[in-house]
Amino acid sequence: MNNLKKIIVCIIFLISYLLTYNCHLTNAITIPREKQVDTKEGFLGKWNMQTIVTSSNCPYILTGTTTESDLEIKILPMKRDGVNFLKALWKGGKWADSSGTIKLLNEKEAISERVTSFKTNDRNNWKSILIDHLKLTEDNTIYSESIVLQYKNGEFIGEYKTFSILTKKE
Repeated sequence: MNNLKKIIVCIIFLISYLLTYNCHLTNAITIPREKQVDTKEGFLGKWNMQTIVTSSNCPYILTGTTTESDLEIKILPMKRDGVNFLKALWKGGKWADSSGTIKLLNEKEAISERVTSFKTNDRNNWKSILIDHLKLTEDNTIYSESIVLQYKNGEFIGEYKTFSILTKKE
C-alpha cells in the first residue's frame, strides 16, 4: 500500500510538472530584478519536498528520478542592501544535511545556493552545488527549479536540473 501511495504521488507530481512548466524550452533560470522585501512569512516553516530530475547530462543521475526531503526555513536577522535573507536547512536521503541562506527577491520569489555531500562505503566522496529558484504560490505551495552541479571525488562529472513541489507540514 505504501508503494502504491508513492507511485500515485509521483504520477500526480509528474502531471502537475508537465502542466505547469515546459522545461524543454527553458535554458536558464530567470531571476527577476531585486527589490526590498519586508514580507517573508509565506516562506517560513517546515516543508515536505518532492523532487524530480527534469534533465541530466550526469551519467549517475537519470531523468525522471524522484526524491523526497525536508526543508525548514527560519528568520535570519540579516539584511544587506535592503534585501532580506532567510536561513534554510535541507535534510534528505544519503546526503549530509545542508544549510544556507535564501535571498528574497520579492513577496513570492527567492533564490538560494548551497553545497551538500555524502561519502559511500567504497570511499567515494560526492558533492553537489545547488542553485534554487523558489516561487511561492497562492495556495501556500512552493515550486522550485534547481540547477545541480555534480562532483565525484573532486572531479566535475555533470549537471542536471530538477523541479520540486514543496508543501507545508502541519
